[in-house]
Amino acid sequence: MIKLQDLLNISPIIILALMAILLLFVGVIFKKSQRFVFTLTLLSVIISIYFLYRNLGKDLFAFGDFIAINVNNSIFAIITLIAVLMSLLASYFYIIKQEINYPEFYPLLLFSAVGMLVMVQANDLITVFIGLEFMSICFYILTGFYRTKIVSNEASLKYFFFGAFMTGFLLLGMALIFGSTGSTKYQVIFSDLSVIKQPIFVLGSILFFAGFFFKIGLFPFHFWVPDVYEGAPTTVTGLMSTSGKIAAVGTIVPFIIRLNVNTYESLISIIALVTMLIGNVLALTQTNMKRLLAYSSIASAGYIFVAVCANTDLALKSIAYYLLAYVLMQLGAFIVVSILEKPSAGSKEYLNVNIEDYKGLIKTNPYLAIMLSIFLLSLSGIPPLAGFWGKYYIFYAAIKENLITISVIAIIFSVISVYYYLKVVVYMWFYEPDSKEVIHIDTFSSIAIFISAILTFIIGIYPEIFFTFFKIILK
Repeated sequence: MIKLQDLLNISPIIILALMAILLLFVGVIFKKSQRFVFTLTLLSVIISIYFLYRNLGKDLFAFGDFIAINVNNSIFAIITLIAVLMSLLASYFYIIKQEINYPEFYPLLLFSAVGMLVMVQANDLITVFIGLEFMSICFYILTGFYRTKIVSNEASLKYFFFGAFMTGFLLLGMALIFGSTGSTKYQVIFSDLSVIKQPIFVLGSILFFAGFFFKIGLFPFHFWVPDVYEGAPTTVTGLMSTSGKIAAVGTIVPFIIRLNVNTYESLISIIALVTMLIGNVLALTQTNMKRLLAYSSIASAGYIFVAVCANTDLALKSIAYYLLAYVLMQLGAFIVVSILEKPSAGSKEYLNVNIEDYKGLIKTNPYLAIMLSIFLLSLSGIPPLAGFWGKYYIFYAAIKENLITISVIAIIFSVISVYYYLKVVVYMWFYEPDSKEVIHIDTFSSIAIFISAILTFIIGIYPEIFFTFFKIILK
């Protein structure tokens, strides 16, 4: 029997799910209800963040131990919904501008958020799978949301086929883990260290990890990222590159750390190094902003897994900090790109998204140039912005565990990344513009990028705020 307290504990998930179902009917019945639907979607996400905040400090299980409520997964869930909120603000005028303002957009966004929260707060492999697929199906549809654009349809199909293929690996891994431990519950899986070192369990866990490595964009499952990110509507790309990645990281990283074995350290180290190599080196050659940020996202996944190699509680906290900084700077950059992007009905490609289109932006649209410069400098790790401290804490967690080699290589790759970020900044500040057009900035997108920029400065100048918050919650 379902207990009332269980429902209260997962109230953020219930709020998002019920609102998504309601908005499906509202969108069908009332044809011109876009602003009303947007407002309800916005309120439901904000209310869910509030209830997640209320759950901080709790340490309990719900629904027969299928759901876990604790500080770590609540933090990851809040960061995930912050990314959803920012993407939502940026999407309202973007989908109107691009003439893809279909009523199912907002319910799909909410359903994807439901999947993310279920996945992050799961305490059972079956629950993880349900949440992952719920999120993935919504992303497949949203990627192809620009129905008349071939590149969007191709991206959706590519994402769907590769995603479905990787689901097979995930399920096979879950089956092998179940065969080794006799359960899909986390408590049972982590209770016997002798079992988790058996070959069948190791093989099963590697296959299970592979499914999540695909979602995160780690080598060798990164190949879909540039094409899908380029083909999806830009605000959807921002959503996938932040909230989807955060949810996947928030699910798999605590799982790896709780295993508390060194069996995977060499494998994860190699994957992290090659991921950083591919992300940073291929980003150097990009001429399209969406593809550049896609390879930047791949490189960021590599940095995250440098901390995973440390396999400590400090590493988990450093990853949480980095992900918050990553949401602000990566999503902020994508929002600016979406504002600068021109309506492209009838065109096979997205317009005004090449790096050369950003020439002289400081003279025509100084606000956007300054905001994008802040986000790119933060992504490159320039102090005192949040991106610098995000990388610092990740490398510190690894160095503290004597992972000197991988940390030094990661720092070198981080230095390389400065070139392709600064290339865009140079184009904006030191080139003459090809056009004198002044881009209109809608209110919601302006709010989103302003908040992102301010918080990038605040948690960059006072990074201890985040860790002080952790300590207060844990008291």
